[in-house]
Amino acid sequence: MATFNDYLETFKGMAVEGAQTAVKKTRQLASVAKANLAIRTEEEKIRKAQIELGKLYYKDYIVGQTPDPAVYTPWCERISESKIAIEDLKIAIEELRSQGHDDDDEIVTDDYVVDITEDDLVTEPKSAESVVIDVDVADKDDEEQQ
Repeated sequence: MATFNDYLETFKGMAVEGAQTAVKKTRQLASVAKANLAIRTEEEKIRKAQIELGKLYYKDYIVGQTPDPAVYTPWCERISESKIAIEDLKIAIEELRSQGHDDDDEIVTDDYVVDITEDDLVTEPKSAESVVIDVDVADKDDEEQQ
């Protein structure tokens, strides 16, 4: 016949197992959330780089200058790097969701999540030249009418 202490030990074991499962699931969800935040950060970097590329192209277009690959390449590389990081993060999320999360096997690392400010997002790549766009389109239109 089972005693009260036997029932208590069984209940205690089930509670501990449930708590451990909850902790593992919470860690898994936190890792997925961290990866999703990193994806959003990378997408914002892509958006900012594409805006800068557009500004550079438009400047070259207005002044009739041939695009200089040395100016465009760093921005294109930044976009490519962010796209690769996003794909890696998506794969990590899928692995987390399909396989579960093991304490000893951290799939999503802190390497993808960085403290980033708005200034970091709009800073030019180090190898790009600083470009100042100062074109008065109204003057160009006036010349064409004359």
